[in-house]
Amino acid sequence: MSSGDEWCLIESDPGVFTELLESLGCEQGQLEELWSLDDETLAAHGEIFGLIFLFQWQHTGKGSTTTVKKPCLAEDQVPEGLFFAHQVTTNACATQAILSVMLNQDLELGPTLNEFKEFTASFPPSLKGVAISSSEPIRKAHNSFGRQDAFLNDGKFVSPFRQSDDVFHFVAYIPKGNTVYELDGLQEGPIVVGELENDSNGGMAQNHWLAVARKAIQGRMTGDAIKFNLMAVVKDKRIALKSHLEANPSDETAMLQLQMEEQKRSHWKLENQRRRHNYVPLGVSMLKELARMGTLKKHMDQAQERKNKRAKN
Repeated sequence: MSSGDEWCLIESDPGVFTELLESLGCEQGQLEELWSLDDETLAAHGEIFGLIFLFQWQHTGKGSTTTVKKPCLAEDQVPEGLFFAHQVTTNACATQAILSVMLNQDLELGPTLNEFKEFTASFPPSLKGVAISSSEPIRKAHNSFGRQDAFLNDGKFVSPFRQSDDVFHFVAYIPKGNTVYELDGLQEGPIVVGELENDSNGGMAQNHWLAVARKAIQGRMTGDAIKFNLMAVVKDKRIALKSHLEANPSDETAMLQLQMEEQKRSHWKLENQRRRHNYVPLGVSMLKELARMGTLKKHMDQAQERKNKRAKN
């Protein structure tokens, strides 16, 4: 694989994933980090389209680390309209998990993802995975979150986690019809987590599927997953707030909520700019200035002393 075809590791962060969707032309999606799976926390986010679970990957010799008790669906068992792709590219699992949620929803995805969804509709999982890895817009959006560092890496991206030996993996949980699926690109096929029952009115309550997904995720949390993170894929909250304010312009609570959402977006944008920034020239300039002032060795000795003290403790 050439350097131009590589995919970098990206940070598991709602601001990163939300901007990634926006850069692909999808302006209706938003990611929110979940600190709890209780009903009150989930209800606060409105309709949830899918869950993205990040966990520390423990190699078992059989693909993904999880203690998968339920079998994967064979290729001829995958329901029509369910998007599932094998992961064929290293480090692509974060973006692939997001696509696994968005491409299984009836949302306005934007030209790039709409075209990709239509183009790959009849592809088998392996070819869908190849299509993801070969998509220049998707790869470019993904790699935009790799820090550009010409000084250290000859112009290639640098993973923010390159110093860690830990390996993490993303999987998605989605509702489709009356079924909840786990979509893991390292598995042979989708995994049926559970079936949904209609409510007393014969319909399907919003977010009813989360009770089924919650059991599977909690099983991972108490099993092999030592370190983990969970995010919900929801609709851009500003859309509903703006629509509400058009009909109720004097609603101060909604105005405050919209202001908070806009501030959150501004914070995400600033954090993403910092993630991309190359701080090496600044560091080099500071070292040169300390050397010019004749204090570089003193600062290095002091830093070494602090390091030795921490090592003893």
